[in-house]
Amino acid sequence: MTKKQKDYIANFSQNRDIISQFMIKSKQIKRTKNNKPYLELTLQDKTGQIKGRLFGNKALKQHDRIRINDVYNIVGKIQEFPSHSSKYNILIDDIRTSKVYDEDDFIRQIQNYGEHVRYLHNSIKEIQNMKLRKVLIGIFTYKDFEDRFVNAPAAKIHHHNYRGGLLVHTNEVVKICKTLCDIYPTLDRDLLISAAILHDIGKIETYDYDDGEIEVNSRGALIDHIFIGANLVQSFMRKEGVDEDTMIKLTHIILSHHGDVEKGWGSSISPKIAEAVALHHADDMSAKLTDALL
Repeated sequence: MTKKQKDYIANFSQNRDIISQFMIKSKQIKRTKNNKPYLELTLQDKTGQIKGRLFGNKALKQHDRIRINDVYNIVGKIQEFPSHSSKYNILIDDIRTSKVYDEDDFIRQIQNYGEHVRYLHNSIKEIQNMKLRKVLIGIFTYKDFEDRFVNAPAAKIHHHNYRGGLLVHTNEVVKICKTLCDIYPTLDRDLLISAAILHDIGKIETYDYDDGEIEVNSRGALIDHIFIGANLVQSFMRKEGVDEDTMIKLTHIILSHHGDVEKGWGSSISPKIAEAVALHHADDMSAKLTDALL
């Protein structure tokens, strides 16, 4: 038996028939407006994810049969979302287990890797505060830090949950923060962009990532990335002799980037300065828009 040719999600650009393989990452029975059940799947290959929907009598049976993280042959039609003219889903006609496939086709990873790495490096070079720039350079050149960072996921389940997702998310947050600095020129640009680059660095210590499976490790479960990241950044700021005021503000921004404490999203303290408010909303926008556009 020969491996079927893979039709990659990133190449979907028109309504058409499709016969290809996908890894199933989630499954859920939902209801139509007429209260009829249908099966909604999250389908994945190395270039992204797409929703697949199966209607009719097969939905419930397929839901029970399908196993998460297995690869299936999908027969159906690529179609546009009614409310998203540039996004697509798959109307599924048939699902069958795949016996022959290349695992590398289904482990989701960053696209345009080199461009993302260059953007990160250029953003560091743009920092005018030389001590903050040295902190950034020091962190990213420390042992194998950069290699771990650019290959890490940003989450287990939600936004940017794939190899290189942390780099993509970080660059999105940096871009949003640069725009905010253009709109609000009184923001401390060096402070905010430095915080945007560093806000999630603790995540390289909180996830185990192997063969496309992301698991929260004991450090992530018991300490969490916010504390780990802030602690690491403080150690490098002390090493580079960053002044006390800047050190306190940058630490505060990292500790508060999940928003108000009462929301229960993980911040150690609520944002109390403009740069902290800006970073929180930039981080939240990157995460929520990524989910909404799937």
